[in-house]
Amino acid sequence: RAKKEAQREEATRRTMRRGVVLVAVACAEKHAWTRLACEMEETSGPVSDCGCAFEEVDDATAAYFGPLLRNVTQRTFFKYFKVALDRPCPFWSTEGQCARRECAIDECPSSELPAPWLDEDEQRRAWATEKSSECTSWLQGWSESGGEEVWIDQGEQDDMVYVDLTKNPEKFTGYDGEEATRIWRALYDENCFTTDEIRPKETFLNAYRVAKTSECLERRVFYRLISGLQASISTHIARSDFDDWRQIVRAAAKDRKFSALLAVLLEDEQRLKNDAVFVARVGAHAERVHNLYFAYLFVLRAVSRAKDELLAFDYDTGDPVDDQRTRDLVAALVGGDRAGDDETRRCAERAVAAFDESVLFKPPDDPRMTDLERALARESVEELRAEFVAKYRNISRIMDCVLCERCRLWGKLQILGIGTALKILLMDGDEAGLGVLQRNEVVALVNTLAQLAKSVDSVRDWHRRDLKRAKAKLALAALAALLALLLALASALLARLLVRRARAICRCLLGLSPGKQEA
Repeated sequence: RAKKEAQREEATRRTMRRGVVLVAVACAEKHAWTRLACEMEETSGPVSDCGCAFEEVDDATAAYFGPLLRNVTQRTFFKYFKVALDRPCPFWSTEGQCARRECAIDECPSSELPAPWLDEDEQRRAWATEKSSECTSWLQGWSESGGEEVWIDQGEQDDMVYVDLTKNPEKFTGYDGEEATRIWRALYDENCFTTDEIRPKETFLNAYRVAKTSECLERRVFYRLISGLQASISTHIARSDFDDWRQIVRAAAKDRKFSALLAVLLEDEQRLKNDAVFVARVGAHAERVHNLYFAYLFVLRAVSRAKDELLAFDYDTGDPVDDQRTRDLVAALVGGDRAGDDETRRCAERAVAAFDESVLFKPPDDPRMTDLERALARESVEELRAEFVAKYRNISRIMDCVLCERCRLWGKLQILGIGTALKILLMDGDEAGLGVLQRNEVVALVNTLAQLAKSVDSVRDWHRRDLKRAKAKLALAALAALLALLLALASALLARLLVRRARAICRCLLGLSPGKQEA
């Protein structure tokens, strides 16, 4: 009995020493322990395929582009988007629409729309009816229908309606399950490039490029734009205002129910955010975060490259004060004198020039290439360009298969916005030229950039929330360890008391005198 009691006392001392060591290490390496408890991938260093670091993008977005884009998208010109929401799905049969209240949108009555826009619509309809030759050249640039210079087929004019984007924001609607999964599966599996596929002609294209890689750059850019758009959409869903904490827990994956509930308990805002959804869909995947930043920098580069077209664009809505404010904000967005300190301006310039579009669809010019290799490289570039445009136009048609009306609206707008960015970056300097930017394209381009900027700006906030949640987890773990330590000590003390009590009982039963007991 004495031997067993000594062993128990030694085990208790070891447990206490371990507890002290753990507390000391946790205090000495608090940051490292906290990072181990975080669920999100840490973002630092350069954004892949871009000459800019995550920290520079975060600083430029938080201090300059984010506030500027929030302001410009509130202006009358950028509030209204013209869209066809009732086109049938061309790929598979769909039954009805999403019946949820959150899925529905409110169309704009004509009384709210800018008067110049209504006049243009009337003249456009008159031109379409009479085929008047004198108004053809003036109205052709305003047509939202598809064409060789337009990457997206937006539908017929008579089928399109105006929607106030500020009254119908992108948010969580509950549209999920097999129908939503089918849309993304169609985008990736049937219409997206396979990044690791290398065709024979592309071998010469990749072999003589400056940045040699086993992947085709154009295919990788296409995939990353679609992936970045999905990451942005998932971010907006997660940052929606949830009125009921049960919605958050239900939307979380099975292995993240506890994290979702913990985030709700730590929430200090009036509205709730779905941390578990963001971590599961975006935050825990480094590639998706990289693609989100890449898509943002790609569209930001396109806006900068279209500087002359955007500065010369007609922003007339019938409100001279608001129209002038719109022009000033657009000028601040595309360049000129940027507000802020030197570090903010430096980060903004770095972000604008982060993506180099000059390497896309450009056959290499290497003196080592033979005439046959040059011809094959040029042919490969043209085939890639044609396939690139065809696949993207096909993706825009898949948006007609989305049953949630709000999701369809924002899907069409952002697909058009990225398509406009592609048109600016890939057609500028070609024989076809940039072409005329339509009003709908400008609205979609700037609003898409604003949505991506919100998502990028949210990543920093999600990191802070993830760190806060990690500290809470460590605190709970430390409390559990302390309780276990106290329980072990209590058990040891109880065992000693029981042993002493048992000895006393034995002495009473045997009736031994104290002297005999010692012997």
